[in-house]
Amino acid sequence: MNSRLVAKNLARFKLVTFDVTDTLLKFSRPPEVQYALVARRHGCADVDERALARCFRSNFQRMARDHPNFGKCSKSLSGNRDWRWWWQTLVVDIFHESHSHLDRTKLQAIAEQLVEDYQTSDCWAKIDQADDIIRLFRAHSKEVGIISNFDPRLSVIIESMALPTVDFIVTSYEAGVQKPSRQIFDLALDKCRANVLSGEALHIGNTPKLDYLGAKQAGWSSVLVNVDEQGVSLQKDINPRHVFKNFQEFIHVLETIEIDW
Repeated sequence: MNSRLVAKNLARFKLVTFDVTDTLLKFSRPPEVQYALVARRHGCADVDERALARCFRSNFQRMARDHPNFGKCSKSLSGNRDWRWWWQTLVVDIFHESHSHLDRTKLQAIAEQLVEDYQTSDCWAKIDQADDIIRLFRAHSKEVGIISNFDPRLSVIIESMALPTVDFIVTSYEAGVQKPSRQIFDLALDKCRANVLSGEALHIGNTPKLDYLGAKQAGWSSVLVNVDEQGVSLQKDINPRHVFKNFQEFIHVLETIEIDW
């Protein structure tokens, strides 16, 4: 490793933050497979994974539109609705649309089980070299954090996956705002031990709008990883030199090329 060039590339940064889903971690199996697996454990033998997959996206988008940020600010006549309600409602609606014959009481039990399962290591896997990239920034004395549009389970998930220690985790649910809002990036700066300016921070994620452009609009530097380089690089306002197909390529560039941030 060319530590000198890595240090030069990172010299301007005091803080490096990561997105989580499809950046540091990925699902160990597709959601429809996990949903069907749990349904079968509850006695629903005739669950069709393809039908679940067809209903997942539209229901997720509807819930995100009608109850943003996992229901953070949603209310009902009986009081506030929290993130558990949000996920349980999503799961029940997906199953009800794809398998209308299933009993709603059983669907509620399936939904509650899935909410619990998705905070365990059984449902997640590390992205290749996720540990290595965190340790690299640690070795160069950077504060390392996480900024993710996620619910409060994230800290439990990070711990269960045994990722290298990070200094802080900012979730959209707890922050009350989601990426690409500047507020969530500003909140991360406030979490730092030392005073860090926006120009001294780097964010790493896999979503052009939420991660790359969100960080840029907050005055940060940013890179995209684990993406289709050719497709993303054609998008407006994205520097193709800041797009990497995986962490291996990003680390190689840090070690061999002086990066123009």
